[in-house]
Amino acid sequence: MSRRPRSSDTLTEAQKKIVEAAVAAFAEQGFHGTATRDIARRAGVAEATIFKYFPSKRDLLLGVLGPAIEHLVGPAMARSMDPLFDASYPTFEAFLRALLAERTAFVRAHPQLARILAQELPFDAELRIGIASRVYAPILAKGIALIERFQREGQIVPWPPPLVLRCIVSTFAGYILHRVFIAPDASWDDEAEIERVIAFVSRGLSPGQPA
Repeated sequence: MSRRPRSSDTLTEAQKKIVEAAVAAFAEQGFHGTATRDIARRAGVAEATIFKYFPSKRDLLLGVLGPAIEHLVGPAMARSMDPLFDASYPTFEAFLRALLAERTAFVRAHPQLARILAQELPFDAELRIGIASRVYAPILAKGIALIERFQREGQIVPWPPPLVLRCIVSTFAGYILHRVFIAPDASWDDEAEIERVIAFVSRGLSPGQPA
């Protein structure tokens, strides 16, 4: 039977050290590239201590991400995304600019967690379901409503709103992950790069595209 702490408030000191070490190790080396002995070394505990609290390495991954999703990612997304979707934007481009700025700031504020999620979500159905139900579902309706408003105003192509959101999110995610994790020190003209990414999305979703 798995024993996964549901809140950082309930962790013992040993568990906190293990979780902190696991976050750093998973972010640097990925889940499959991390050995529990490396986590134990980082945490300053015996490897057997890890298995006392987490029966397997996967339980440790879920013990790290489960509480983070529930107590950090979900509330933080609501605090940042609700005002974003509730605001009034004169143009679709203005919304895109605000969305990209907010998502970039969020990833920069939580780089290790964002890296782990980016590495593990494509391969872990349980994590994807948790993210979808606890993080994205509460804000999806607001996002769709905003897309429908821009469609009624004739600012973007009348494609299915969920598809429009996927196009936006996938493009922005690719840019953010590349800028923050792959090329953080590259000498880009960030202002020009952002404007080009926004232009790419807005033109791709312009009303002139085939329905």
